Amino acid sequence: MERPNFESGQKLHTQEQENTKDFLSTENILRLSPGETADYLVSVEEQGRLEEFLEGAVGDASLLAQLSYWEKWLEKDQQKLLESIIEKKREIYPSESESLPLELEKRFSEDELKLIFNNTKAIQLTYGCSMGCAFCGFDAVKGAREHIPYSQLANLYKKYGLELSSGVPFLYWASEPSDYASKEGLEDKTYEDVHELAVHYAGYDPSITSTNLKDQEWMDFMASKRPNSENSSRRFSVFGMKEPQLVQLRLRASASVEKAGESGREIEFIGPTPEGKEFHHIKGVGKSFEQQDDIDDIPKSGIACVDGVLLTPRGIYNLFVVPVSREYPQGVIISPLEKITDEPVREGDNLKEVMRRSVIQGTYSHEGAMLKNEEGEYEDFQRYVGTFPKTATIYCKYKWYHARVDQNGNILTVDERDRYGIRKEKDLEVKD
Repeated sequence: MERPNFESGQKLHTQEQENTKDFLSTENILRLSPGETADYLVSVEEQGRLEEFLEGAVGDASLLAQLSYWEKWLEKDQQKLLESIIEKKREIYPSESESLPLELEKRFSEDELKLIFNNTKAIQLTYGCSMGCAFCGFDAVKGAREHIPYSQLANLYKKYGLELSSGVPFLYWASEPSDYASKEGLEDKTYEDVHELAVHYAGYDPSITSTNLKDQEWMDFMASKRPNSENSSRRFSVFGMKEPQLVQLRLRASASVEKAGESGREIEFIGPTPEGKEFHHIKGVGKSFEQQDDIDDIPKSGIACVDGVLLTPRGIYNLFVVPVSREYPQGVIISPLEKITDEPVREGDNLKEVMRRSVIQGTYSHEGAMLKNEEGEYEDFQRYVGTFPKTATIYCKYKWYHARVDQNGNILTVDERDRYGIRKEKDLEVKD
């Protein structure tokens, strides 16, 4: 099916839909950009049917995932209504402690789950963030309001630790790691408990980036070395911090490392330029992209650094890093993972659509760099320094594909393999 023919800023329902009072299908809504999604909800609200639409959307796993991910783009009253409907549903249908997150075992087979978790690169433990930075590159909504129950995370790591050890997912995305809190009977579980699951059952020490600069106990944890920590990092984001405050922060961090003794580890600080003079946040990524006065030809990078699978309290998604654009304002193609099928991947397909029915190979994929302009000053954005076409490895039910993708997500060429990695016969033919 082709994408609906409309432009951002227009009412996104056709005359026929207006007459029959139908909503856009799930398939068509998932094709929208964040801006178009927000516009569509405005058009539904103007019909006086927003609550009706959201009631139905919350019952659809893909729409719930889509609207939750882009919630920051919605009007405040729409966000409030969506959250109230989700909270009401959660009270009626509480999560099961014996299940996996999102009860994924009810949606995917055992083999499919192994494929998914083998390529999982990030697990967002909470929905919402205590910081809620205005220029957040992942559009985190303000306030931590939901979390993946600890029991479900324990089930995940105990059963699929081997698979998760392949992708070594970090435990945040549009969130602050230290926000995590899950009550298990009389016990209160924190981020540190989930981190220990990764260390114990999957054999890796998750990297952490945090904005919690005030909690000394948290800083002490950040400064402590865990087993298998050779390839992990501990970083504090200090965007917006002035030099005197940064000096004090470094002193506190050094004290935490010294306190840890032999088990201490280095803490990094991200935000300063190499000269250490500027600490402002990079704008024009995510929702703040709308505030850009112009769009030049310089490809810009978001803060996403991985291709693969993202798991959150409200959805499971595929990710693929590209330059920032109106279509992909975070610099990442993201789509809810609905199912894994044997439908072939073809030249001319769009990756965003393919990602709904397949799994993207988990890999590190950051292509951003801070560069100097002609005056020798650092630019206030990250240039995208990667090249296109870019290769995406796509896993379907019985086959997998190497696809060459342009920066808009269009699949240019496809190299098909069977499940054992053998190339399809037509791909082996000698071409003139």
